[in-house]
Parts: sequence; C-alpha cells; structure tokens
Amino acid sequence: MSRRRCSETGLWILDDFRSGRRVATTHRGPLDPPERLSGDDPAGWNRYDTPGSTVYLSDTDEIAFAEVLSGYALKLGSNHPMQKDADFMGLTLEEYIKGVDDDWGNQLKRGCLPAHWRDRRNSYGLTLARAGWWVDVEHPDSIATIGAGIGKRLNHELGITQLTLGTLHGENRAATTMIAIWLREQVLDDGSRPLGIRFASKHGGGDCWAYWLRRRDDGLDGDNMTTDPGAEIPADNPALLTVARRFGIKIW
Repeated sequence: MSRRRCSETGLWILDDFRSGRRVATTHRGPLDPPERLSGDDPAGWNRYDTPGSTVYLSDTDEIAFAEVLSGYALKLGSNHPMQKDADFMGLTLEEYIKGVDDDWGNQLKRGCLPAHWRDRRNSYGLTLARAGWWVDVEHPDSIATIGAGIGKRLNHELGITQLTLGTLHGENRAATTMIAIWLREQVLDDGSRPLGIRFASKHGGGDCWAYWLRRRDDGLDGDNMTTDPGAEIPADNPALLTVARRFGIKIW
C-alpha cells in the first residue's frame, strides 16, 4: 500500500482501500446507486456524485450507519417528537415509548427509526478485486491542485473565494460535485484514472470512499468492486444502537 503525490496532476493519491461497509436497500443492492444525469440540479445529489453512478463505502459499520441515518437525527436543541405526548400522559419518555402501538413506528419522524427501514435494508461488505488509485481530497496537495485547476470556476460560478476543508465538508453540493466531476476526468502519472475519492466522514470516526462505477456508466460488465450477500439489520445491531444513541434516535 502506498500514498504519494501524483507527478502528473499534483493530487495526493493512495491505494490503501481493500474492503468497506455499506448500508443499502435490498431491492437495489449495494452496487446499484441512482444514476445522475448531466445537467441535473446537484442539490439533491450526494457529496461527490458525478454524472453516472457513485457508490459510497465506509471504514466501519458505525460510520456506514452514521452516513445514512443523519437525516433521522434530532435537530440541535429539539425535543424528541414523542416528548409532548409523554408529558400529556404524565409519563417519562421511555415509559410512553414502551406503551406506544407498534404501528406508530411506521411514521417517519425525526428521532424515530421505524422497523420497516431496517426490513428494507441490509449491511453489506464490498471488496475491490484489484488495487487502484484514490484521490485523498482533503490532503493539502489535493486542495492546492483542485484550487489551481478549477478555482476560477468555483469563484465565478459559486462565489467561493478560498478552497478549504470547510468547502469539502460543507453542504454546498454544487461545489463538491463540481470538484468530483473535475477529479473524475484527471489522468494520473501511470496513465490510469482515479477510482474515486477518499474523504473523512463528517460525523467523525473514520473515512469514507466515493467509488465511480466507470464500467457500468460505459455500459460494460465486470466491475472491480464485488459485494457479499449482505446481512439483515436487527434492532439490536451494536453499530446501529451506537449511532442511534449518538443521534438521539429511537429504534423500532
């Protein structure tokens, strides 16, 4: 495994990915992300999506759950959505939750994860058949290279005056996807193109990877990324419970 500065592009690249974790719906599976079309508004895209297909993987199950459950987390300063009902009944929140009808859990509200969310998903392990280069997008060399390459576009089109980790960790999808599109087209000093992007999870605890399914996008079979059959997600899954506790989510 190696990490180095690409002599052709100036990007910091590494080949240390071998396997990762992903939570995905069973009807699509872990290697069938929604296709993004050129010209679409990237506001609804994921961080490093590009036109085509991008799969996201994480170091551990905890990070994988954190990445997909952040939308269920309670907003800062807010109470659990059941707190008012519990207060009205003169019960503690935990007492009230224990007495709630199971069907209530099928309502999608912040702070609650319904059972059908788990029923529709599996936890998968994905493995790369052959090593290749990933761009460490948060390395200072990569940040400098991106700034030199498309800094004017980021400034003129999006008003970004300086490329920092704040941009890369932020929620401006127009910026992060513009960076991803540019990186995807770079040719490295060994003649290959990057497999994707490595970046730190915004929730902490480890790294994530955005993997571009180039062969699928070109209408070809035989991608280098393979997956196991996946495992069901029980309510007592340790990684799920850890993330739920951190996010203030009740698991049904």
